[in-house]
Amino acid sequence: MRGRGGVFRRMFVLKPIYFSSVLLASFSAISQVAVCQSNTCSEDKSTPIQAVTLQVQDGSGATVERAAVEVRCGATVYRVQTGAHGEVALSLHPGSYNVSVQAPGFAALQQENVALSGGAQPTVLKLQVGSATDVISVTANTGFVPYASNAGSKTNAPLIEVPQSISIVSELEMQSRNVITMNEALRYTPGVQADEFGVEPRFDWLKIRGFAAETFGVFRDGMRFNSLSGKLDPYELESVEVLRGPSSVLYGQVPPGGLINQVTKRPSAERRTEVGMQLGAFTRREGFFDTTGSIDKNQVWQYRLLGVLRNSDTQTNYTPDNRRLIAPSFTYKPSDRTNFTFLGDWQHDGTRWSQFLPASGTLYSNPNGVIPVSTFVGEPGWEKVKRDQASAGYTGDHLFNDGWNLHSNYRYQYINFQGSTVYGTGFDGNSTTMVTRYAYELPRWNRINTLDNRALRRFTNGDWEQTVLFGYDYQHVAIKSQQAFAQVADINIFKPVYGVTTIPNMSPYLYQDNLLQQHGLYAQDQIKYRNRLIFTVGGRQDFAKNDIADFLAHTETGHLDQRFTGRAGVGYLTSSGISPYVSFSTSFLPNAGSYVYNATTGQSTDPAKPSDSRQIEAGVKVQPNTWNSYFTAAFFQINQTNVLVSNAAFQTTQTGEVRSRGVELEAIASLQHGLSLHGGYTFTATETLKDQTAANIGKWLSQTPRNQVSMLADYTVANGHFSGLGGNFGVRFVGTNAADSANSFFVPNYALLDAGLRFGYRGMLFTVNATNLTDKRYVATCSGLAYCYYGYARNVIGQVKYHF
Repeated sequence: MRGRGGVFRRMFVLKPIYFSSVLLASFSAISQVAVCQSNTCSEDKSTPIQAVTLQVQDGSGATVERAAVEVRCGATVYRVQTGAHGEVALSLHPGSYNVSVQAPGFAALQQENVALSGGAQPTVLKLQVGSATDVISVTANTGFVPYASNAGSKTNAPLIEVPQSISIVSELEMQSRNVITMNEALRYTPGVQADEFGVEPRFDWLKIRGFAAETFGVFRDGMRFNSLSGKLDPYELESVEVLRGPSSVLYGQVPPGGLINQVTKRPSAERRTEVGMQLGAFTRREGFFDTTGSIDKNQVWQYRLLGVLRNSDTQTNYTPDNRRLIAPSFTYKPSDRTNFTFLGDWQHDGTRWSQFLPASGTLYSNPNGVIPVSTFVGEPGWEKVKRDQASAGYTGDHLFNDGWNLHSNYRYQYINFQGSTVYGTGFDGNSTTMVTRYAYELPRWNRINTLDNRALRRFTNGDWEQTVLFGYDYQHVAIKSQQAFAQVADINIFKPVYGVTTIPNMSPYLYQDNLLQQHGLYAQDQIKYRNRLIFTVGGRQDFAKNDIADFLAHTETGHLDQRFTGRAGVGYLTSSGISPYVSFSTSFLPNAGSYVYNATTGQSTDPAKPSDSRQIEAGVKVQPNTWNSYFTAAFFQINQTNVLVSNAAFQTTQTGEVRSRGVELEAIASLQHGLSLHGGYTFTATETLKDQTAANIGKWLSQTPRNQVSMLADYTVANGHFSGLGGNFGVRFVGTNAADSANSFFVPNYALLDAGLRFGYRGMLFTVNATNLTDKRYVATCSGLAYCYYGYARNVIGQVKYHF
């Protein structure tokens, strides 16, 4: 039986993931006539398909390679990238199409009614130099396939040029799978363990390359987001980016495995609106809307407003998943050189805690049978999780005439979390039915201010190109939290009776104010020679301060951590789109609020130093010019030192060291005939190298599977009488993982199937999606014989959307 302190730390720092399932959606229109028409395009399907060439140029007439081009009319969609000479060839019916083009450093181009037909001369599309916001834009619209991003460079460099492993889940893929949580969005992304603690409706729990990412590794629009208090709805997001490996050089204190950046939807100049509703398993009822467009004809002012209203149960008895969300935003763009966007949102959630279930009856056999996946061991009349969160911020950019690009990003957010639960701590003695329980309360208030200012400029001198970046960021995270507990009566886990237990007065064991402040200065230089050899170097100096006011001990403490971190990488880009690379990077992670044992004084009073990490990574990225695809292979080794470890006397020191090394493969493609693919393989070998407990040395890190495999195929009929009919099918395999640091027992592997269908008709889109299609009962992970966590049962959701 673990001590109370360990149990309650696990209550907060080792909780199950929240997932609920589903997939699907796309845009389409069905037609059974020869000519497909809309207000802005027309496609003559009575005419044979012809070869059409498009060429993308800049203002001087020079061609632009690797520009993302989308050609669309109704259900017909082509997504391609320009190759040599800035050209791309398509096979389509003659007609007038809507065309959009995006490329780093240029303003996005959107043209309606572009006449396309076969001919000797290409159709020329002209791009203009972009404002800072365009240079800092997130991803080009290439279907499932990522193209460029801020995540790895803060300069929106093409992913193939960044010497680090990066994955992006696009908005289209999230819609195609009808993603309902951020964790669910990452289920097909290699290197990420998105089901870390099974069913968890409160928070997003996940690991990257074997290291927990939820506390310091979740960002929103490039700035810190506290995912152990707040939670974003994926309907707010246009993409989710995963930057793997140590990344302190651009982001400061982050876990060694990397970070996840949630990118918020922005206003668009194109006017469009969608409204819809969902009905599904566990009495899910949800309505949503999203409207955006220009306020004036010159498109100087743009707006966006989206909202979600949901009432739902979950697979766990007495556990709702209710949400109220409203998110306004607007953009002021007086010229192509200046852009200011305001972003705001408010969200209210109502749910309950996840369940701690014994291994006997879930993972192992029990004389009384299997514990149902719907089991609830708490007290429905007393438990609650209420969360109110809101944020307001801006992103502003200006491109000066001398080429310097200034960017400023700020956000204020508050998160008020009120939680109380009764949870199980395993069977009582030799009983196989009666579970011991504790009551637990966690009110927590967060106030977070984040700021990121940076300047960049691009230089060209003959065969040399250079992008220089300087930045300063600031974080001010104020957290006030209380924790209290009390033992309550046992419950029969197979025949629970609720409402007869009296909750006693709680014993507080934590009541404190915690203030974390970080100032960071960073610089980066990306150098390209003859558009082939690419060098990336960067460095950062951080000052991280942690002040703690302990109201129970009546003490105030504080300490300052300073660290220099860096990254250096080199890659080579071939004309065929193959880019091998190698890089070295470091990071640090403060152990805020932790103290280590001082042998001289015999007390645990010394503030813990940050844990340091270093990584060597080598890989290859492939993005062919001839078809819309992206392939990556990465080989890595991460060593983390100054790891906190404890002995049998609960004396904590920083003598621990752990290692993670492995291989990640990812392939994404969106093909012209309507087929999109997303596959991945992950091998992660984690090991404890140094520990105060000898039995832990040489063992796997807990809750980290060595092997993960995933494959998703999505298909939409692009032409003919059945255009707009589509669906997808996915397979996910998660390998064996260790339940504790000593590897005393393991959780077996499992494989799950996901599927969906969709049908579009005159602006309407009907979808039905299912995750865990076969309703497989499985244990996702355990953190001890008393704490096992079921994975998600089958979840089926039907959805209808109307676009206008």
